[in-house]
Amino acid sequence: MTEFCELTKGEYADFYAEHPYRTFLNSVEAMEHLRMRGRDIVYFGVKRDGKLCAAAAVSSFPIAKKMLRCFYAQRGYLMDFSDREVLHCMTQNISAYAKKHRGLFLVIDPYVLYKERDIDGNIVEGGFDNSSVIAALEAEGYVHKPFTAGVGTDSQANYMFTLDLSGKDEDTVWKEMAQQTRWSVNRTLKQGIEVRELGPEELDVFLDMEERTAQRRGFSMFPRSYYRQMVEAYGRHARVLLAYLDTEKFAASLKQEKEETDLQMAETEQKLAEMPGSKKFQKKKKVLEEALEINAKKNQEAERLRKQYGAVIPMASAFFTLYDNEAVYYASAAEEEFRNYYAPYAIQWYMLKECIRRGIPRYNFYAVSGDFSENAVDYGVYEFKKGFGGTVEQTVGDFTLVLNRPVYALYEKLK
Repeated sequence: MTEFCELTKGEYADFYAEHPYRTFLNSVEAMEHLRMRGRDIVYFGVKRDGKLCAAAAVSSFPIAKKMLRCFYAQRGYLMDFSDREVLHCMTQNISAYAKKHRGLFLVIDPYVLYKERDIDGNIVEGGFDNSSVIAALEAEGYVHKPFTAGVGTDSQANYMFTLDLSGKDEDTVWKEMAQQTRWSVNRTLKQGIEVRELGPEELDVFLDMEERTAQRRGFSMFPRSYYRQMVEAYGRHARVLLAYLDTEKFAASLKQEKEETDLQMAETEQKLAEMPGSKKFQKKKKVLEEALEINAKKNQEAERLRKQYGAVIPMASAFFTLYDNEAVYYASAAEEEFRNYYAPYAIQWYMLKECIRRGIPRYNFYAVSGDFSENAVDYGVYEFKKGFGGTVEQTVGDFTLVLNRPVYALYEKLK
């Protein structure tokens, strides 16, 4: 026997903590973020024989000059969608609640994967297939939004790129990266790029950089208040990282590197004095001469940067959410003039190591467009994420349950 009920935030949080479809967007922190943005929040559940077996966090906001409301179960419901009895109970009762509160339609976008895909975005033959979830929801009256490629702000990411970290150590993850990605990470290490966490009071560092990145790339960013509220709402689950070059530290490391190379050069020249015809030490001397030449050029560059930009130079930044089951690379920014320092790679490697250390099994590089051809607008972004290893994922998509068809038809026409 199923029973529909309203839940407290704590009851929902307890159920959420154990559910396989949980993600940052259906957490109580996400609901607090929505509340800060002016939405009303209510938690629902379905019990079978007295035990909670499904839950939903539902937000609502006014539309049509505040005469009607839209209801939204963000990345919900948390339930087994093959259980038609529970799905029917949830749908009928949330619909009744929404209608009672002037609801025009209800939108859900479950955090359930559609069909298994590989690293190149191809559907895996014989892989999992959750088409039955779409069929179950359509049977309840939900209308499935057609799949389209692209990344927009009118819905959550449908296509994502993720990396399974279960049981992996740093060495394994490193070896599974593409060779070019390993080279890029190594380059950040050699160039002295460091990574640290920004405190809430330093969020403008990220926001200023994000604004410049948005203008350069021609995309719209969320208002600055959106990220401020997100940091407040998500609390310890929000992490903002900065990759930067400390020119003084870099110069000091170059000085130490030169001293060590000079020492090796002296030893090599001593050997050559003893064995003038040694090809081994002649070759070594040539390698050391090249190293000293590179060191001198780096020193000149470090001094130029220090004079032009100051002692510490911010180069890239990124916003993450971290939960015990998943880390999400939510937003990023980078300074174009420092692209040859590969700072975004330093941030990813830093966070990957953090997740491995904390035992977080899933690293979500987040949105990709769904167009995996080299002509895709976001191909460079996809290629960057792909270099770290992983797979493309596609969720079952967006569903709308219309609560008043005549009015909804007029609303869509006017919109």
